[in-house]
Parts: sequence; structure tokens; C-alpha cells
Amino acid sequence: MKTDLPTVSKGIAQLHNVRFYTIKPRAIVCLAYSQAIKCLALSRDDGSIELWDMHYAPYLEKVIQLTPESQAENMAWAGRRLFSVDLTGKLIEWDLNTLQPRHVQSPTGNALWCLDVNSAETELAVGSEEGHINLMNIEQDEINYKLLFRKQQGRVLCCKFDKPGKRLVTGSVGAVRIWNVANGHTLHTMTLSDKDVIVYALQVLKDNTIIAGDSAGFVTVWNAANATQIESCKVLEKNVFALAINEEEDRLVCSGMQPPLIRVLSKTQIKREDSVCERWIRFLQRDVHSHYVKALVVIGDRIISGGQDGLLCISTRGYSAKYAPYLPGKSASLASSGNLLLLRYPQDLQLWRLGVPHDTTENQEQRLAAGSCEQLQLKQMPEKLLQLVVGANKFIQAAAISPDSKWLCYSTLDELRLSRLQCEPLGVQRLTTDLPAELEPASFIIFANELLWLLHAPTRQMRCFTLSEQQVDFAFSIDLSKEMKSHINLVELSPCGKYLIVAGTNHRIAIWQLRGAKSKHLLNLPRYQAPTTALAMHEGRPNLVVAYADGRIVEFDVQKRRLVCETEELFELEEHPHSIRGILLDANNPNIIIVYDEVYLYVVKSYGNEKRHQTVPSKAKRLSKPVESTDIRTFGLKMRLNREHLVQVCRLNEQELVTVGVQTKNYLNMLPEPYQRKKFGAA
Repeated sequence: MKTDLPTVSKGIAQLHNVRFYTIKPRAIVCLAYSQAIKCLALSRDDGSIELWDMHYAPYLEKVIQLTPESQAENMAWAGRRLFSVDLTGKLIEWDLNTLQPRHVQSPTGNALWCLDVNSAETELAVGSEEGHINLMNIEQDEINYKLLFRKQQGRVLCCKFDKPGKRLVTGSVGAVRIWNVANGHTLHTMTLSDKDVIVYALQVLKDNTIIAGDSAGFVTVWNAANATQIESCKVLEKNVFALAINEEEDRLVCSGMQPPLIRVLSKTQIKREDSVCERWIRFLQRDVHSHYVKALVVIGDRIISGGQDGLLCISTRGYSAKYAPYLPGKSASLASSGNLLLLRYPQDLQLWRLGVPHDTTENQEQRLAAGSCEQLQLKQMPEKLLQLVVGANKFIQAAAISPDSKWLCYSTLDELRLSRLQCEPLGVQRLTTDLPAELEPASFIIFANELLWLLHAPTRQMRCFTLSEQQVDFAFSIDLSKEMKSHINLVELSPCGKYLIVAGTNHRIAIWQLRGAKSKHLLNLPRYQAPTTALAMHEGRPNLVVAYADGRIVEFDVQKRRLVCETEELFELEEHPHSIRGILLDANNPNIIIVYDEVYLYVVKSYGNEKRHQTVPSKAKRLSKPVESTDIRTFGLKMRLNREHLVQVCRLNEQELVTVGVQTKNYLNMLPEPYQRKKFGAA
């Protein structure tokens, strides 16, 4: 851990740079994209399914948490409906509002490897371990059995409908088969060069062309009309795990294991004497992964990839962005009184005491230029005090430590535990008796003013508890369900304790005025076109700062119910492909705010009317009732600090900030050695 000095309201602040937070890589198993709602579904090997909003900068909106045994092996969209199959033999349709299964079926009773939905979104095919292929009818929001294809030898690892939906192409060990969807019989069987070669990926184009990637590293092209091979190209040394095609079907993207490169092939016309034919020619390659790539998706000019390293990579010709496998919600919680930091991992919690630097000199402010940093020597190194481990199949969805360092609370999907914390000597005493029945699993945990706030996600109730020396009592509950009809992904409590702010995935932001049992809903902010990614409220003034996925930041006066400040063109997607993850405010200078995303920490300042342009009033009308443009200030960028996979930034006190980040080197050290390939000009 080191300490930097960025410029904030008082000129100097100590920044604890926590670099010992290292999450375990969670491999990406498959990707599926819905053009209808612009949502990317991502499955990981720990059983979780992530839903990313792709309208603007990619934003992790929802997470479905499962066990590793029930990880989604493959997924497919039918409009707004998401389906998945797993090796336990279940075909599941997910309710994207409650994040629970909507329909569950076991078509064959054994492991399911693949599925696909036809272009009309009326039928769904699944392939199994024993060689069975089931055709299901998914019309009228149901899943009904329709047809069982004739059994084949070996497992069905991949399947794709043709564009009319009359034929189904499957890949297995040693062969690619074309099936008649009407009767479930085989029309053609195309054998590969070796009977042991495994077909991992398939694509079926509009011109009735089949493209397959196999374990020998070949991409093979067939004419589906007469089952003849058109060409075969060796693109990797071994294992082509994924294929993706762009919308125009003139760019083919492939990747796999050895080497883990993303190679792009271009459809090119080749003239040979008097004839003209089309062939797939190597166009370019992208080296964004160090370990094997399991899944690919092409959205416009963006190539989205994921694999063993767990990094979601989005690359274009202009930029390449990587998104680490963060946990949903807050991963860090601070206790300012004891200089303590609580770090949340999937199956354990770690309590650390932060380092203490040597005393700074008095002329430090004059010695440092604006925006510069200086590393300080520590007289007390960071110390790990405690580690709490839960079961292997449990997942910690929320955790927090009280600001006075006396309480520690965490919740798994099944239970919530509240403990009394003692620092000198170190001890944890869990409360087990005389607990209120309302103390149920929570997706958000907040300590404030000797109160404990818990969000019970199934009922959308915000519950408040009072804390005494060895006692916890239920105080009151606020029903959020009347205003929040969708999944709740952001909850903030104002520093004064008078307001509760809640944001949902339907772009609604609701504010409640807290008056104990008489708490009431105050107002809803006008909906904006982009998802809400971060919230923060000023201390001592009723102003709420909101960040959106398109890079927009606004400040809203809750009492006057009007917009008071907004950005103009601060964060453009081409330059800032990451959405804002959090906002920090300064009680001493309300004109200064700190925002951060995964790679940068920004210091932003609000300016008066003289800085504004003529285009701002039209923007203000989208967010609030008509107001005079002379009353609206604008945010401008003051400075920017570069960081690596920034997880969270917290304020320890008025002059100290804590940044928690993941070091790529430490993160990748947990994986096996990457594939070493010979590079031109290298020894």
C-alpha cells in the first residue's frame, strides 16, 4: 500500500492505495447478446450470470447468483427472454425482474451442452450429453415439448438454426450434421479429417453456408445445400472454441486456446482465370487475452470476448477495454474510528488496519504542484486482523462495518449474521439469541447513527434496526415496492440521515424522507434515457449527485425539486469506455466532486454561468421541469489520475481517501502459465 497526494478542496489529501485486494479469476463460460434490449448475458464458472446494459458504456446491471454445480453452459435470447442450459440437465427461462427461474424443465434428464433459438423466436433446440436433440415450442411465454430428434452417437456440443428455421446444424465429435426440423431426421453428415476431432463452435449464414471451428485449430466452411466442403483454414494451433459473425456477415471472428489470439477473417472475392469465388482471408488479429478464449460476440464494430482469465474484453480499431470480474455491490467498507477496512470476497471477509504514514512537513502544500502526487513512507504497515470464511457453496452478497468499528454485519443468499466487534484485544462475538424475525438476508447493508439499515430484496422492504451494547431491535420498515417495480441496484443514505435514495434498473430514482415510522416517499427524479450507475448526496445540503452510463453527471436540489448542475460533454464513449462506478463529495467544498471508473479517478469542479455554452438549456429540459438556464451550473474536469482495475473509492475522513484496486499481475498469477508462442524477432 502506498499513499499519494491528489489536489482536492484543501489542496492536499492523503490517498491510501490498497493493492492487496486480489479477487480470484472467475472464468467466462459463454456470452449471449439480445439486440432487442441491448443486453449482454455473461455466464461464469462460479455459477453466476451477469447482465450488462450495452446501450452506452457497458454497465453491470444485474447478477443472478447460482452455485458452481449449476453454471450456465450455454445461453440464448428470444427477444427479451433469456434461456440457459447446464450440466445438471435443466433448461431454465429466467425472470429478469426477480432474477429467479421463471420456467424450469429437464428435456432429456442428462447434461445439456448447447441451445439455440430460431430467427422467428418460436422454437428452441437443446443438445445433450447422450446425443439427444430436443425441439421446444416457446410461443405464448411458455416452454412446451415439441419433438425429439433421432438419437446420434456422442454428445451434441453446439447447435445452430439456419435463417429460415427449417434446418438445424449440430456439431459433435468427428462430424457436423444437418437435421430436418420438421421430422427430426438427419439430412447430411459431414465428417472431419479425423474421427477424434471435436466441433466446438458453429455459425450458419444467410447464404446457406456453415462454418465450424474444431479442436484441431481449423475453421471449415461447407455448402449446406449439398453438404460439400468449400474450404478449410488452420487459424490456431489447437482448439477453436468460439466463432462469431458480424451483422453484414463479411467478418468472421474466431478464437480459442493455442494461441489465445482473436483472429478476424474477411470474406474476399478471389479471381482465378475466368472464375470468381469467395474465400475467408486473414484480416487482422487482436492480442487482448493471455489465456484461452471461450466465448465471442460481435456487436457492430465491437468484438466482445471472454475466457479463462475472467476479463470481459471489448475491442475495436480505436480502443481496447478490459472489465475485471468484480462482485456486485460494494466490496469495501470503512470504520474511520479504528482506521479499519473490511474487504468482501465471494466466500470470505477480511478485516485490515490501514497503514499510517510518517508526519508530513508543513511546507508540503507549497512543494507540490496542482495535480501532482508524492509517495509517502509508512511508519506502520497495513495489517490483516481477521478473516471470516463461509461455506464453499455460499456467496456473500453484502457486508459492512460500522463507522465506530463496533459492529460487523454480512449476508449470504440464505442468512444474515450480525456480530459485535472488539479491536483491543481482537474479538468477534456473534449475536444469536433474541434476534428480531425481520433480520433476514439483505442485498444492501448500511450502518448510520447507531442504526442498521437492511434491504430485503424479495419484498423490496428497507428495514431499520436500533443497536445497543448487546442488543438489536427492529424499529420500522419502509415499503419500496410501490415506487420501485424493478430490481434495485443502488441504495444510498444521506449523511444527515434525513433521506433515503434508491435507484432501480428501470431508470427510476426515488427519494424517501426519513421520519422514523412516519417516513414517506418524497419524490421521483425525472427518468433519463441511460441507466443510473452512481449516487451520492452532499453533507449539510439537500443536493443529490447522479451519474449515468452515458457519462452524464447531474446535481439535483431535492427540496427545490430542480436541476442545479450538469455536465456538458465530459465523458465520451470513445475516450471513456467505462461507466462511472462511484461518486465522492467534499463537505468542505461542495463545488468539488470525485468520480471514478475502472481505470481513472477524476476530480470534477462545478463552475458558474460564465462557463456554460448555449446548448445546455435544451439538455436541462430532458432531466427537469423548465428552469432558467442562468440558474444551472456546469461540471468541468479539473484533474485525472490513472488507476488499474479500480474497484472502489471510499472517504476515510475529510483529508483521507482509500482506493481499492486489483493489480493485473497479482490477479493473473492465480491462473496456469499462459501459452507461450514464438514471436517473430524474439529469441
